[in-house]
Amino acid sequence: MEVKSTSRVILHAVILLSIVFLPLAADAGQYSPWAIEKLVGSQAPEFTANDLSGKRVALKKFKGKPILLNFWATWCPYCREERPKLIKLYKEYRSQGLVIVAVSTDRSAQKVKDYLKKVPMDFEMLHDNTKEAAAAYGVYSLPTSFLIDREGIIKYKFMGLRDWTSSGSKTLIDKLLEK
Repeated sequence: MEVKSTSRVILHAVILLSIVFLPLAADAGQYSPWAIEKLVGSQAPEFTANDLSGKRVALKKFKGKPILLNFWATWCPYCREERPKLIKLYKEYRSQGLVIVAVSTDRSAQKVKDYLKKVPMDFEMLHDNTKEAAAAYGVYSLPTSFLIDREGIIKYKFMGLRDWTSSGSKTLIDKLLEK
């Protein structure tokens, strides 16, 4: 009899937790792997964020250009490890028209500025402390990057550390630049 009673308690607990947490999970869908997968092949969501001088910059500023959109933060060890590869990639491909837009999700723009004094970057740097841009792209882990073609269509997405100087990455960049 005690087994039946324990089973019922567990069943009721599971039902109660499901009732409480399933709606929360549905609201968090914008940050889910499924939300991010849906973006590939669709128009890149528009967003506006501040550059490090406080000026508002819209993604549409880069329309007609191939874009590597990279979400990162100074506190993220994988993001810091990825930076030198992004810098090298940009030096190699900027003359061919590649635009890199790095979107920091740090709370403080000053932390980003301090980091850039140590690791200077020539590409566009935006600050998304409200996480609105990250939410529009379903970003829930860092680093996360998107390759966007000249028509504004997301062609590829990458979650986690990536070697942007690898032959595989360069092949994808070359395809993006062809069109």
